[in-house]
Amino acid sequence: MFPKSFYPPPLFMNTERNVNISVEPSLCRHCQRCVQVCPASVLAWTSGRVPQMRAAGQCIGCGHCVDVCETGALRHSLFPPGCVHEVRRDLLPSPESLMELLHARRSNRTITDCPVPRAVLDDMLEAARYAPTAENTRRVRVTVLEGARIHELERVVMRFFLGLSRVLMARPMRPLTRMLLPDLYAEAPELARFRERWESGESPCCCNASCVLVFSAPAGYDFAWQDCNLAYQNASLMAEAHQVSQVYLGLVQMALRFMPRGKVARLLNLPKGHVPRAYMAVGIPRFLYPRYTER
Repeated sequence: MFPKSFYPPPLFMNTERNVNISVEPSLCRHCQRCVQVCPASVLAWTSGRVPQMRAAGQCIGCGHCVDVCETGALRHSLFPPGCVHEVRRDLLPSPESLMELLHARRSNRTITDCPVPRAVLDDMLEAARYAPTAENTRRVRVTVLEGARIHELERVVMRFFLGLSRVLMARPMRPLTRMLLPDLYAEAPELARFRERWESGESPCCCNASCVLVFSAPAGYDFAWQDCNLAYQNASLMAEAHQVSQVYLGLVQMALRFMPRGKVARLLNLPKGHVPRAYMAVGIPRFLYPRYTER
């Protein structure tokens, strides 16, 4: 479905710092909004004149100045006029409808064999791309795993946990495991059931997902966890709006954190230099939840 395994970077991003910002005097209302909203102080106001660009190299490519201008007087080289759109406020959800969506969102693991439509995945990836990032760096990428890659991921994760369980639950180790790792000791019966399900052809770690989204960012990036999980949340809410299941794969996250970075990158086909920070199983649910409980 996806010829390239990872979603492309943002459409417009200031990587070369060759920015040009201009203001059409006949359209400018001298409201100074563009100056006020710029987080990098790129624009300056001179009394009686239009805003002037004073520090192009500081521009982070956020587009605030373009989007806040009511008359379209401000032009930014990173954002051509055809890529600037009016906000359809009549389409925005009410607080009540948004809260109902949040109430309805569940980690629905009753995933069927039906594939997720490409249009739905495109909407989810677009939603992820619009998540906020630290300093507008937008370094998050989303890798889409399907078919054989999901099966291989499941195999690697199951082998990790079953191998760990064999070592820690061996008779000489049990007292130590029970004392030092009580949570793992308590989960031993569940791991045994996972093994039975896996050997019977099920997908206990990846929830029989038709695709898995892997959210990654460059190694060493200080805000990788935050940015990736903000993108995850956006994609998750879009999936819920389409009535598509989405499940946070905590077992996958846990297992791959203990594996060599290079092996993980090859397994997930990540962009060069990236490390995974969140995993989402996606699929068509067998049924929807008719109620929600207070939490």
